[in-house]
Parts: sequence; structure tokens; C-alpha cells
Amino acid sequence: MSITNTYVLDYSASEIARLKLNADVIAGITRRLIQDSGIQPGMRVLDIGCGVGDVSMLLAETVGKLGSVVAFDREPRAIETAQLRAIEAGHEQIDFMVGSENELAGDPPFDAAIGRCVLVHQTDPVAMIHRAANAVRPGGIIAFQEPALQLQAQALPTIDLLVCAEHAVSSVSRALLPHYDVSGRLIRCFEDANLPTPYMTWESVVGDQTSPLWRSIAKLYLGVQPHIKRLGLELMEEADPDTFVDRLITAAATLRSQIVSRPYSCAWTNKP
Repeated sequence: MSITNTYVLDYSASEIARLKLNADVIAGITRRLIQDSGIQPGMRVLDIGCGVGDVSMLLAETVGKLGSVVAFDREPRAIETAQLRAIEAGHEQIDFMVGSENELAGDPPFDAAIGRCVLVHQTDPVAMIHRAANAVRPGGIIAFQEPALQLQAQALPTIDLLVCAEHAVSSVSRALLPHYDVSGRLIRCFEDANLPTPYMTWESVVGDQTSPLWRSIAKLYLGVQPHIKRLGLELMEEADPDTFVDRLITAAATLRSQIVSRPYSCAWTNKP
């Protein structure tokens, strides 16, 4: 088992900025997963594929000064960014490390292991869940949050720019991610990993024309443009990267449109 796929959008400065923006958008969903799964003050928690540290810092807020978070990612630039952000935020209880899932095992075992937007990148998501379970104590928590990339964000009323951007992102996800639709199979994945049937939530973010979700989606579309060209997919007409974000936001403001994000599927259970 391994995180074999390089992060599709790499860790350029613009992508790090987009990740931070999107993390702010979906922070409420992740906070609810942390709370609902039973992660509490004083626990020792593993953050799988921590990226630039957003989930790690939410965990640090929950476990408090008496708890601890071990967070790993295979991308050195992501870990460097995460460390600086945690220091600035005063989260001294997070231990960041560059590494792979081969270093999941803890001594002593963790009270909980959590991953966000991790399983979509796995060649074997069941094996990753099983490996996470091996890192926690009996009764410990295993939790994952995954985007429903098989679905698309919607604007109400409809905005054509958003429809085209979401179609492009979905096409790239299908082409490049081994399990882009794993959000719809989490129950089966947990059970196939010999774990109890997980508790589940399925949640979207909704906002008005001022929501940062518009900018996050626009930046994601611009980020996948090189893959659109490489894969021979059809580019959106007039997809000028210098004006696209502003044009989408202007359209949202003109129509006073409501935006509904792709859902996020959250699953958690306890190790027997």
C-alpha cells in the first residue's frame, strides 16, 4: 500500500494559496467530523497526508496543549509550509514530518487517525484505511473526509462559466485520480478493511455571490488547465487566466447567484 500518485496540482505558490482558501471554505465540515468522530482534548492524533497543515491545526485546537498531533506528507514543500503556519498560529503540539504511509505506525498507538482528501489519490483506498486502523489503539478512531468529485458544484441561477469549469475539473479528476469517486464507496471500503460500518455524513457548502467558494473553484479550474491541454480535453472558450476569476465573480454578483459546492463525504468508525 502506498500513496503512489504525485499530487496532481503540485505545490506551487498559487496552488498553496488555493489550498488555504479551500480549507477555509470547508473548515466547518472538517470541524464537525472531528467532533462527531469523538476526537477530544488530550488525545494523540495522526493526520494522514496533511498537505499544508489545515487539518493538523484544526486537530491541535481540539486536542489542546495536553494532546498532540503527528502529521505527515510526502511533499517537502507542503511540510515546510505547514510547519511555518503552525508556528505562526502557536500550535507547538504538532509534529510535522516528511514521509509516507510506511511511517503510520505509532508507539504508543494513536487515539485517532484522520485523513482529508487522501483516498482519492490512492491506488488502494481499502489498504490505506486498513493501515490507518493499524496505527490506532483498540477503540481508537479512524476517520476520512473525501470530495465527491463525481458530482459538480452548482450555481442557482445557472452560470455558464461555472458549468464549463466544473465539467473540466471533473474530466481531469476522472482521468488522473485512481479513485475519484471513492466518496460514494466509503461504507464498502471501511467494511472491506475489516472495520465496523462507519457513521457517515454528506455535506455541501452553500454561499451567496460574496462566498470565497467562487474564487476557490475558479482557481482550481485554472490550476488544472495544463492537464486539460495535455489530456487533449476541450478547453473552455475565452478561458483567459488573467480575467477568468474576475469574470466568474462578476457573473455571480450580477445574477445574485447562490452556489452549492460539491459534497464532501465523511466517514468514521472505531477500531474493534
